[in-house]
Amino acid sequence: MALKLLNDTSDAENVLQDTFLKVFEKLDSYAGKSALQTWIYRIAMNEALMTIRKRRGGMVPIIEDPDEPQKAKYESMLRSLDRDPLETLLDTEFKSALQVAMTELPDSWRIPFILKDIEGLSLKEIAAELDTTVSAVKSSLHRGRSVLRDKLADFIDKQDQEGL
Repeated sequence: MALKLLNDTSDAENVLQDTFLKVFEKLDSYAGKSALQTWIYRIAMNEALMTIRKRRGGMVPIIEDPDEPQKAKYESMLRSLDRDPLETLLDTEFKSALQVAMTELPDSWRIPFILKDIEGLSLKEIAAELDTTVSAVKSSLHRGRSVLRDKLADFIDKQDQEGL
C-alpha cells in the first residue's frame, strides 16, 4: 500500500520501518477493538499519508508490484471504470495505460481512488484517513473516475472495435 501511494521504494521502506517502530512503541495501547492487522494497516496508512503531506506539490505516481496478486485488488477498481474485470485483468496494456492515467491525477482525486478502488477502504474510512467528509470523498472519487474514463476512452474504444 505504501509503495503504491508513494511510488518510491526508499519512502515505502521508511514508512514500513516507522510503522513497526510505532507498533512496538504503542503495542500496550492496542485496545483490541479491531484486528491487529487492521490496527497495523491504519498506522502504515497514516505514515504513508504523512509522507505525502510532507512532499506536497509533487506527483505521487503508483506502480504495480509484479509479485502481488492483482485480481482481488483490481476487480473493484475495474468495475468502477465500467470494464469487465476478468477481461481487463488479462490486459497488460490497459493496466499500463491506467497507471499512466492515474499518475496524471491530482493527489486529491488519485489518493481516494487508490484507497477505495484498489485498497478497498470504505468511504467512511477514507474520510477519516484524509480528515475530510464522506461527501468530499464521493466527489473526489467521481471526479477522478470521470477523468480516468476520459483518459482511457480511446484505449477502451479501440479494444471494443477489435472485439476484445
